[in-house]
Amino acid sequence: MAHIVHNSAKHAGDRLNIDIESVVNKIFSHFSSSAKRTEALKAVFAFVEEQYQVVRRHVPTRWLSLWPAVKRLHDSWTAIKSYFLSLGEDQCPKSLWQLFKDDEDGDGKPLELQVYLSFLNNVLKIFHDVVLLLEGEDGTVCELYDMMLTLKTKLQQRQMDSFFGMETSAILQQFPDAKAAAIKHDLSIFYQAALNYLEKWYDFTDNNYQKNVASLALKSKFTFSHLCDAVDALQIRGKLDMDELYDEYCVTLPRQQDIVERRAPVVEKWSTLLQGTKTPNLTAVASFLFSIPITNASVERVFSHMTAAWTDQRNQCSVELIKSEIQVKNNFGYSCKEFYTCALKEKALLEAARSNKKYKVRKNF
Repeated sequence: MAHIVHNSAKHAGDRLNIDIESVVNKIFSHFSSSAKRTEALKAVFAFVEEQYQVVRRHVPTRWLSLWPAVKRLHDSWTAIKSYFLSLGEDQCPKSLWQLFKDDEDGDGKPLELQVYLSFLNNVLKIFHDVVLLLEGEDGTVCELYDMMLTLKTKLQQRQMDSFFGMETSAILQQFPDAKAAAIKHDLSIFYQAALNYLEKWYDFTDNNYQKNVASLALKSKFTFSHLCDAVDALQIRGKLDMDELYDEYCVTLPRQQDIVERRAPVVEKWSTLLQGTKTPNLTAVASFLFSIPITNASVERVFSHMTAAWTDQRNQCSVELIKSEIQVKNNFGYSCKEFYTCALKEKALLEAARSNKKYKVRKNF
């Protein structure tokens, strides 16, 4: 799902007249390869009385890197613009000069690049926030349909209202009417391209099982009919006693309203709902539901931890050691101080740490 959301923004961005990914990376490469240029940029920041901020890089394979990079350019616009205009046509990279040259006299004329940065700073955050939700640790499959539908609805409403952000609208007013209309049309194409991609790769129809389990997110009270729809969507009716499931539903019904009003992750809400009850069928539904991953982010995190632990310098480490390290890193949420305090209370752990049994000594005969 995160891949679909990322790609919808990427494909929409490809339809714009200005390739923002190329601009971001061109500006980044201009400074990353030269300490002298970086110092010159710092001087410009000081001149315009702004705090220096490092230009960010966008990595196409990382889903969360584009909006922060665009935001950094947007927030540093005055300094970035002043720097490249100060280079002049001969020293400024040609592709960037084409974007800055309309204000080469420094009269403060509005630039198209400024409009696109303002617009993308506004709209890409929507995609960025959805990806963060999808890659979070608390997301569940019963929330997925509402996440995607909310994203689609936001884009549709913005397109209908021709809303590109208040700052973007203010900048557009400085352009001649014909030019402003052309830019607005281009920005509208972004919305349509993003919507087309979402609708192509995500099923928003009633046939999507994720829609049938959305009622179990405990954002509102669910009925037994909703529960039956979820059971059928998950194809587990044959593993449950539906009559007992109804009785269990009636047991939890009086508690639903209180649970719904709580601000807590869905899994935590269900844990509270079922706590202290004998509801094996309802528990089975919830267990099955929450075992369905909505993203591979957790798997990727394990790979990242494994790569960091199993380096060339530690290539003799055993599989068991690396596995244990990853388990500790993933399952313990302690700070260093908290872990130290906890470890002092575990005598067995301290004795094992002091013991030489953890070493396998190779004997040479």
